[in-house]
Amino acid sequence: VLVVTAEGDIFYTSPTVQDYLGFHQTAVMHQPVFELIHPDDRDEFQRQLHWALNPSALSTARRSGAGAGTRRDVVVSYDPQQLPPENSTFMERTFVCKMRSLLNSSSGYVALSIEGRLKYLHGQNKRAEDGSLLPPQLALFAIATPLQVPAILEIRTRSALFQTKHKLDFSPVACDAKARIVLGYSELELCMRGSGYQFIHAHDMVYCADNHVRLM
Repeated sequence: VLVVTAEGDIFYTSPTVQDYLGFHQTAVMHQPVFELIHPDDRDEFQRQLHWALNPSALSTARRSGAGAGTRRDVVVSYDPQQLPPENSTFMERTFVCKMRSLLNSSSGYVALSIEGRLKYLHGQNKRAEDGSLLPPQLALFAIATPLQVPAILEIRTRSALFQTKHKLDFSPVACDAKARIVLGYSELELCMRGSGYQFIHAHDMVYCADNHVRLM
């Protein structure tokens, strides 16, 4: 899990960052995300942080470090009245970038798929140049997934894989022994509960339904 402010600071990252990049959570939080990103991908990451995918020259200068103290002193702020609704698909983000990894001895970087959306980040209490308190500003809330999973993580993931069999309407009819361990349901309980969609997380429902339609 990764939360990056419009200025490019890592507001939060989950402890699993150590499994993927080798850095401890406390070592990267509140630090510039661009220090972790491959130079070739920094412009694209900066573009994804902007609500209109069009960052200003000032943002680019701050990213590159032009001017002492520039990155910390200047706050990126938008008028909420001029922004699309927070739940708009325009705020969704999906892209790939390479980040520094202490676990990759060959190139020193690992390619990550970044999927998430721009949302308002509350509780920052940032102020404008005139000292007035700014409203909550946008930040990137995303899930970062390695495109090539490291071997140790591959083993962990494999231990949670299971198979189920469904009717054409997606209702379960059978599952293997691993499913009973991972989900905690017996095969009888799984098949008596009706539609298989009730086992899907709400955030994944549209993705699952879309692939169900494609399969049909």
